[in-house]
Amino acid sequence: MSLVVVEGAIIQCTHQGRLTLAAGDPRVTVKGKGVVLAGKESGLAFGSAATPVPGMITPCTATTPSGPQPCVITPATPDGWSKKLAVGGTPVLLATASGVTASGQGPGRWTVANPGQTVLETL
Repeated sequence: MSLVVVEGAIIQCTHQGRLTLAAGDPRVTVKGKGVVLAGKESGLAFGSAATPVPGMITPCTATTPSGPQPCVITPATPDGWSKKLAVGGTPVLLATASGVTASGQGPGRWTVANPGQTVLETL
């Protein structure tokens, strides 16, 4: 069993970037926070100190010779998707979700630092 990721969850990259997930699906909520569906994390970018983004907690430190190039998130691997809980046919993300990031320093990883809730678990 793993906790379900909800709006307000925190994800992090290998370069110490931390970002709050702002969007959850309101059709299923946990204490008023919508669950995050698989694929909704894809394309999010961690900000840098020079270019903060909405929801940034800590900037990504990935750089190139020309300056900061923060990580961009690719979709979670299927082992981070719920096998039992879906909304509209799309699985929800679990606290075990992770994936690859692309940055100026090459590929990295992202993980869930805090799922945003401690009530709902599923497989």
